[in-house]
Amino acid sequence: MTITLGRSGSLVAALAAALCACGGVGQSGGTGSPSPPAAIRTTVTSTLTSADVDALTAAFPDGPFAGGQKAPLVARWVTDSSFVFLQFDSPTAAGAKALAYIGVGVKGRFCSETRPDSGGSFSRFQRYQATDWTRGAGGKAGDQGYWLSFVALDRLNVAGRAVPLGVDYRYPGTQPPTCGSVSSAPTFSPPGAGKPPPEAIAKLFSVFTDQPLQGGQVAPRIFKSVSAQALVFLQFDKNSSTEARDLRYIGFWTKSTFCGSTRPSPDFTHFHRLVAPSYALGHGGPPGTPGFWGTWVAAEPFESQGRTITPGVDRDFSPTPPPSSC
Repeated sequence: MTITLGRSGSLVAALAAALCACGGVGQSGGTGSPSPPAAIRTTVTSTLTSADVDALTAAFPDGPFAGGQKAPLVARWVTDSSFVFLQFDSPTAAGAKALAYIGVGVKGRFCSETRPDSGGSFSRFQRYQATDWTRGAGGKAGDQGYWLSFVALDRLNVAGRAVPLGVDYRYPGTQPPTCGSVSSAPTFSPPGAGKPPPEAIAKLFSVFTDQPLQGGQVAPRIFKSVSAQALVFLQFDKNSSTEARDLRYIGFWTKSTFCGSTRPSPDFTHFHRLVAPSYALGHGGPPGTPGFWGTWVAAEPFESQGRTITPGVDRDFSPTPPPSSC
């Protein structure tokens, strides 16, 4: 069976002074000219139009970073201390053709003690204050900023580096030092941080309008098709534009079949069938069933079904162990 990803709608700080003491809001040196990463090459052809890119960019309008640095991503605040983001294949909106990464950013300090997820999915620390994106990575022990987790939506080539599908554990970053008493909670307050207001949530629902499942299934999340292979999703506490208040997960599904050999990595915990009479009956299936492998990245801390979820890839989300052979 061929899986066709549906497209039911149109696809989409003030500069603070540097603190010199260890543990301050680190300000990088330099001339102030931006130094964004080079363009990213994808494997699968994007289905996004320029209108889709514009719509996605408009739905993620927040600026978590300050000091003059130009982030190669667009962001949407989720809480006072975390945001979700998208990174296109080009650092400029005019050149963007494909969506390369999704991810989560969490406020913290440049200390091993404050790095989220012991599994290593937060590979880059970016200072809140920096004049240049590249020089804003890492810093001094205790510098304040964000831990970033990048999830590749395709097999990518980034400056000659081959990136597999899923969490990019080798995204360029700097190993954090041990800080001891310096590793306290960050104290900076970025403008606009906090839960998205109702109009922002409505905007996201208006952009994420695709329905990939068949047979009468209604998924508890909203989707955006970005290629013939992949869909990005957002999962709120309520799957309604008028009732949703908390963005719990960002993630993506990749077209596949239900088999151990087709599972991209253990971070893809859940397989969902393309066709099922109800969503509850769509988990897993017989060997070789067509559908989607998915990975879920928590955007905020919350409780669910007796589990305490923390920001980062959720390696225990609704597991569907696949058959070893098909």
